[in-house]
Amino acid sequence: MLGLLSLAVKAGLCISALGSAGLGLHTLLLGAEYRRWIIGLALVLTIAVSGRLLLLNAELAGGIPQFFDFSMFGWVWAPNQAQVLAYVTGAAALIAGALFRMKALLLIGAGAVFAGAGLGGHTQGLEAPGINPFIVSLHVAIAAFWVTAPFLLWPRETVSETILLSRMRRFSTVAVWCVPILFASGLWLAWRLSGSFEAMMNQSYGQLLLLKLLLACGALALGAFNKLRITKHLQTQGGTGRTLLRRTLMLDACLFAGVIFAIAAATTLTGPGA
Repeated sequence: MLGLLSLAVKAGLCISALGSAGLGLHTLLLGAEYRRWIIGLALVLTIAVSGRLLLLNAELAGGIPQFFDFSMFGWVWAPNQAQVLAYVTGAAALIAGALFRMKALLLIGAGAVFAGAGLGGHTQGLEAPGINPFIVSLHVAIAAFWVTAPFLLWPRETVSETILLSRMRRFSTVAVWCVPILFASGLWLAWRLSGSFEAMMNQSYGQLLLLKLLLACGALALGAFNKLRITKHLQTQGGTGRTLLRRTLMLDACLFAGVIFAIAAATTLTGPGA
């Protein structure tokens, strides 16, 4: 039961962190505006971070009945302090930035969330973390920009073909440079955390990380299809193009959900060496 709760909370943390910071990036880079979504997801991030601390406390104290037994909470807080403070600071800045339309706060908030991803997790357990925590933060920043693309590109009735095509082109311009870095950093981290390519293939932890990369490859293929085919349909057959775009974006969202589940499972139900 505790394991399933941890999995659900970690998935919620991943979704809210990627979603709030990613939509903040779209606001900064592409001029989109999702104030309510940013505020809502940032609030969920704060709740998820708090829930994760309580679950870690329960695990250390002996189970769910000791959920609010804080006699050993110091052992939970010490290794998670930097990450928790980064996430909470990032969430607060994102909320304030969305409320008051202040891009500087959105930038600070997104940066703090990405830093928080590198300040915790399995790279911190490496004998010599080196630059790997920074690579994690970069990896998460690009992932946040990518997984929130369905929000940006969804063909709403109020959005004209001209605006939609402009958004697709601007997104592709950024993605064509960032996504290769995302895959390279993901493969590097999977190898570094698993310990070897053999362990990556044979152990559950490495297999989940490989599953994440495979699902991301599927999303990349859909992105290429959107760029090469659906863009032409939008230019010549607006209605058909919109229908196809909705279908591919829904499939994209499903693949991204699978990616997040794989990450949550790898970091809660298993771990390096498992």
